[in-house]
Amino acid sequence: MSALWERDAWEIADEVRAGEVLAVDVLDVFAQRIEQLDPKLNAWCHLDVDAARAQAAVIDGRVARGDDPGPFAGVPIGVKELAAARGLSDTHGSLLYAGERASHDCTEVARLRAAGAVIVGKTTSPEFGSINWTHTKVHGVTRNPWHLDRTPGGSSGGSGAAVASGQVPIATGSDGGGSIRIPASYCGLFGFKVTFGRVGHEPEGFDASLTSVPGPMARSVRDAARYVDVVAGPTVNDPTSLPIPARPYEQSLLDGGPIEQLRGLRAGWSSTLGFAVADPQVEEQAHAAAVALARDAGLPLVDVDARLPRPGRAWSLLSSLAMAADHLERARGRFDDLTPVVRAGLQWCERATIDDVIRAYRRREDVLRAIATVFDEVDILFTPTTATTAFAAEGPPPVVIAGQEVGGMGSVPYTAPFNISGQPAVSIPCGFDADGLPIGLQAVTRRHDDDLVLALGLIAERARPWPKLAPT
Repeated sequence: MSALWERDAWEIADEVRAGEVLAVDVLDVFAQRIEQLDPKLNAWCHLDVDAARAQAAVIDGRVARGDDPGPFAGVPIGVKELAAARGLSDTHGSLLYAGERASHDCTEVARLRAAGAVIVGKTTSPEFGSINWTHTKVHGVTRNPWHLDRTPGGSSGGSGAAVASGQVPIATGSDGGGSIRIPASYCGLFGFKVTFGRVGHEPEGFDASLTSVPGPMARSVRDAARYVDVVAGPTVNDPTSLPIPARPYEQSLLDGGPIEQLRGLRAGWSSTLGFAVADPQVEEQAHAAAVALARDAGLPLVDVDARLPRPGRAWSLLSSLAMAADHLERARGRFDDLTPVVRAGLQWCERATIDDVIRAYRRREDVLRAIATVFDEVDILFTPTTATTAFAAEGPPPVVIAGQEVGGMGSVPYTAPFNISGQPAVSIPCGFDADGLPIGLQAVTRRHDDDLVLALGLIAERARPWPKLAPT
């Protein structure tokens, strides 16, 4: 039998619920892993093992009384620094909030606690989730367990590093431009971005950029499905939030329903989306994986002539405006405390004109129309998740790929368009480059077809299992 720290979250939870293992013993195993490994990785910005042990003891007491603590009973979970968790660090990865702690749980964390999860601490994130590597003035550099000189990605970089190294079996993430899928690709994990609105926000309210969603950093498809089953659902003060799905994703996967629903659908492949450039190793591995997965799922696969406008400037301005709404007042007079991308984004917002905003919304509409044209032709789109494998831990990302100069988002061109469209997407581990660094395949379906991207992930996981952990 595998060691506890090697098991999926659903396995641990089911064993705790059945009384086969104590939640406090599970926590001790993972606390030891954290103590052993995190000095090298810096995946955590705040740990509270004593509070976690008290949570675990309550879970064990409930099991002893014959209660069911819930689908994540006794599972140690890390919470991304951008998500509020009562009593834990609430710095948002920024010196502006250094030393602050959250007075409440966000919706996602509250629902995880109610499902029996044991909150171990907060994982690192770049300042306000603004970049695709994890390096801040307040927490330093976070490293990839596959290669300590490389980044785990961002903005859910600490969660990615913690899960890939076996410090926790699952962690929270969020994705406003690829921030779940990018670290999943770099760290060899299964990354699941849900349909926008699938998880309601409270008490903070909805994301003003209309792009960001909470979600899991997970090793397995079943863990990701169970996670979303737990946290999905509407909230009163989030008008974009959606109803709870009619059928739990995990149960639907186990019943095989979504896999049968894939039959007769059309799949497409694009390595450019009309503007992107990928490293040849990444493109080759991802394309081979798309061909194999389409074959295993019984899908015809065609090359798609996707011609999306570059979304970068419009996405950046709208995201920066949302960031400014939350943080500009605090930042005024303290711009020197900010990391360069955040400082530039907030300064951009201060000088932006109404014409700039109108142009951003129009470009967003252009992107949406181009994506709709693609999905008139296919039901599923495959792309590489990222254009390269993980780059230097300290950053910055590469600006030349395959001999071509690329823009600021050139290392991660494939993810943000589908935040703009609000579509569900996954990153599926699909191989390694010559340096042994993980590569991800992205699969995208139409809005509300979250069960279908999960089904694609499950088919891939069964046919070509990926390593659940980095060699540590």
